[in-house]
Amino acid sequence: MHLPSRTAWSLLLPLISLGAVANAADSGIIEVDLLFPRNETYAPTEWMPFVFSIRNGELSKHLNPFLDYRGWNTSDLGDGGFDHTFDNIKWANWSGQDPYFVYHFRNDLQTEGTWWLDWEYFFLSCKEDYTKQWGSGKPVFLNSTSRRITFTIKEGGQAVDLVAATANDKTCSDQNIAAINITGKTGYAPGAPRELPDEICAVVGSPEPAATPCQVKVDSAVAASMTASLRAKLCDPLRTLNPPADCPEDSAAQRLAVAGVVCLAAAAGVIGFLA
Repeated sequence: MHLPSRTAWSLLLPLISLGAVANAADSGIIEVDLLFPRNETYAPTEWMPFVFSIRNGELSKHLNPFLDYRGWNTSDLGDGGFDHTFDNIKWANWSGQDPYFVYHFRNDLQTEGTWWLDWEYFFLSCKEDYTKQWGSGKPVFLNSTSRRITFTIKEGGQAVDLVAATANDKTCSDQNIAAINITGKTGYAPGAPRELPDEICAVVGSPEPAATPCQVKVDSAVAASMTASLRAKLCDPLRTLNPPADCPEDSAAQRLAVAGVVCLAAAAGVIGFLA
């Protein structure tokens, strides 16, 4: 859907100077999957993971994308909400990483309750021949695809296990996936390095293509990388004032461990964040 023009316009001010259509066309379907949580009941855990995957992510370098999620406790919609934005996927190194995993750990979801989880993928797109459309409307649009699932936190629920959860493809619906059909790319004159650093704007087909959720699995190596990254950040003295008691005491060893986890995460195609 197109967002209100006032919202989109704030992102498009640097794009006034437009140029010619690029000759080549990058095409394909980008699929963004919510891998965890799902429409299930989980036992309370200290750190709750929110995990997404992006397939054909290299095509998104022309979209200036970002991804966010928001949650509400259905028993108290006025309190206890949470949110997070992955705004740095636009700078991701997609080379050789397919699928690309994006995740975030939260430590504020230990209370029992049923939660709505809304997630949304935002991206820029261009008209296929915007040089002829400039007089009749803006040639670049801010778009989004939005989804909603429900999950429950309750004593006695299943333990959080990313490998086991993503091995089960019976817990997904069309709310676990969003697909974007890239039909071509459109060029413009220099002037918007922050919005579209390659000076290329993607052309996106409509309607949204069909896609099958729950095809991406988190294996033990990727899960270990996420867990190790969480621990490294919790033990990093530059990030936390109250590290776990069993963290390495030597600060040099901690920095070395953090550097090792960064390399492991990069190899696995994983970027992650803490609440």
